[in-house]
Amino acid sequence: MRWFWLAVAALFLVGIVFAFRAGNAPVNTPTPAPVVAPAPEPEPVVAPIKPAPTPTPAPLDFLGDIGKRPDDNAKPARTLLTDKRAPSEVARRIDERTLELDGRFRVIGNGSPDDPYRISWELLTSASLYIDASQGVTQSPPWVRLLDGSTVEISGYYSTAVRVLRAKSLLLTLNRWDGCCVGLPPTPFDAIEITMRSPLEMGGLHVVRFGTFRGKLAVAPIETGGFLLGLYKLDDATFETK
Repeated sequence: MRWFWLAVAALFLVGIVFAFRAGNAPVNTPTPAPVVAPAPEPEPVVAPIKPAPTPTPAPLDFLGDIGKRPDDNAKPARTLLTDKRAPSEVARRIDERTLELDGRFRVIGNGSPDDPYRISWELLTSASLYIDASQGVTQSPPWVRLLDGSTVEISGYYSTAVRVLRAKSLLLTLNRWDGCCVGLPPTPFDAIEITMRSPLEMGGLHVVRFGTFRGKLAVAPIETGGFLLGLYKLDDATFETK
């Protein structure tokens, strides 16, 4: 029995020794993987913003189209009519006191101081299709040149450049115009510069002045800087009737 208990005691001691070693053995704890922080996103490269250039203000144009030469405009030159006939080739006498010009304009009279040509504004304004000073073309068509130097008679609205009681220089126009705001401003083709033989009474305010004038017609283009300023003059004129 003694050996039996000795064997049991030995086994007990061996168990204690193994238990002691197991308790002191290092525990193999797995090493956690290192946490790697994500790489920061690169900041976007922003190009510096350049300030917009300050526009240079255009110079003030107080004159508008009046201050521009015709060749400053981008518009193409208009097409002009041409007529190379001589004045004598466009006149056809119908009777002793009637002429037909260019087959369309009837003129009564003989062009003398006692029997002037009675002309129409339609005849005078027809020159606008043949003249353009911006293109250097200022010659009137032959049926208009035929009247140059003749005594003519024509009716229209007349006015003065300034307010006066008596005037020797007048402007005769196809349309009514007060020189400023009322009516239709004239062109060189529907206006005649008149020099009276004797001053004409111009009394009254806001009066519509219309009458018939007789005088020696001059077809004389007045051009400057590519602009046609005038075309017709009536010299030594007399006032015939209202």
